[in-house]
Amino acid sequence: MNEVRYAIALVLVVLVPMVIAFWLVIHLGTPIWRRYRGLVAYSCAGIILALVGTFAWFQRTFLIGNDWGTNWLLFGAGLLIYLASLRMALPVRRYLSFSTFAGMPEITDKPIQLITEGPYAIIRHPRYLMVLVGIVGWAMMANFQAAYVTSAACMVGLWGIIQLEERELKARFGKAYDRYSQDVPQVIPRMGDWLSF
Repeated sequence: MNEVRYAIALVLVVLVPMVIAFWLVIHLGTPIWRRYRGLVAYSCAGIILALVGTFAWFQRTFLIGNDWGTNWLLFGAGLLIYLASLRMALPVRRYLSFSTFAGMPEITDKPIQLITEGPYAIIRHPRYLMVLVGIVGWAMMANFQAAYVTSAACMVGLWGIIQLEERELKARFGKAYDRYSQDVPQVIPRMGDWLSF
């Protein structure tokens, strides 16, 4: 079991920062990427991703930190939370194409439609909620010091990404997005909408 928990912690401290770095590069460079298209965007994001991943891999022993031991109650709760995130992913994936998952709308000027149906009728960023819930589940299953630190850092990183994406969506959709923002919460569903999600 220790090997499984260590593997989960390793994924958290190496992979999660890479994903956050990728999306920050894509969102921060949106005006540039739209001029030069995908190759430049993905090349820059790939370089940053590789640098972050390499650093995290070589510093993994330090980054993983203290092992707080196997706690079966915590592991079970974390597994349930992670499975809930997978369940949340199903309706989200129905509404997003692979190109959207890969960030193509952010780096092109191609017209896209504002999605306001399904899980997007409950919150504006269900994909990020799904990721946050999954990471918290992983952290509880791993029960390493760094897993919790990574979860907290991920929340901060994703909050930044959400703000950048909100700015892009307002610029792209204008008043339609303003109305949508007034009617639908950003990331946390209203009390009665959790089960619907």
